[in-house]
Amino acid sequence: MAIVNMDGLHFDNKEDTFTADLDLTVSGSSGNSNTTKAALNAQFSWIAEKSINLAILGYQYGESNNARSENKSFIHYRYIHQLTNIMDWELFAQWEQNEFTRLSYRRLLGLGVRFSVAKSEKHRAFLGVGGFYSKEKIAFTTGLTDDGVEEFTRASFYFLSKYKISPTVHFSNALYYQPRVNLFSDYRALLESKFDFKINNSLSFRISLDVEYDSQPSQTIESTDVSYMTGLTLNF
Repeated sequence: MAIVNMDGLHFDNKEDTFTADLDLTVSGSSGNSNTTKAALNAQFSWIAEKSINLAILGYQYGESNNARSENKSFIHYRYIHQLTNIMDWELFAQWEQNEFTRLSYRRLLGLGVRFSVAKSEKHRAFLGVGGFYSKEKIAFTTGLTDDGVEEFTRASFYFLSKYKISPTVHFSNALYYQPRVNLFSDYRALLESKFDFKINNSLSFRISLDVEYDSQPSQTIESTDVSYMTGLTLNF
């Protein structure tokens, strides 16, 4: 269910470039309640004349009153190759786990194409169409009956947009829709919205909202997950 942010991945630059974004947040409390939470997200991209390599790592961990309350991670790799000025093809692979949705692992491999639908100085947007093969394992829980390994294929549609509100304020959205190809009532949808406030050339303050929806979640798991976060992002 990890959201892959690709709003900055385009072929406008004529020189080979390497960029990295690091986002680290830590929070906690003590007294009547003892909580700790840490999140690390990193995105690395290598952009050449006709190709882009993207790697994303993410990890979130939390405890409440000395009991683990959050533990999830993912790794994503994507290769993008330019076909025309408005169309690229993509190959991607991903691994993820989430203890509190009973997801021991999800592995997927897919491909697709993306189209540039807006390309101005203040607004850039992409529309992507593709599919992927997925294998996932649901952890055993006493009293439940849906544990085990499942394999299937999903279509993947996404829309990415980024708005340059001012030289120091950017707003972006990433929206994904992933139906199972032989059962369209089984689908997943993901939305990420974020504001970035540029402090200097390397540092930004970020406010983000993530919404994840699964039409057929594992037993005892809610269909919708909502998370929001503020923190600093280092760009280099």
